[in-house]
Amino acid sequence: MPMWPRRTCREVTRLVLMNEDRRLAWHQRFAVRLHMKVCLACPRFLKQVRFMRSAMGNWRRYAESEDEGAV
Repeated sequence: MPMWPRRTCREVTRLVLMNEDRRLAWHQRFAVRLHMKVCLACPRFLKQVRFMRSAMGNWRRYAESEDEGAV
């Protein structure tokens, strides 16, 4: 059995989402990075997650600015 078992897309997407809440361990980050080099779908998923994080941040700032203007 290899020292670094290959991760499935399901495992990598779970790790990508876990990384939204907390910093992954070094071996998990390494496994994700390795998987991203050989997979076509997972980098797209990561890009979508980053886009959603950015969009939510923009929405929060917009909502807060509207709240300040209503007072």
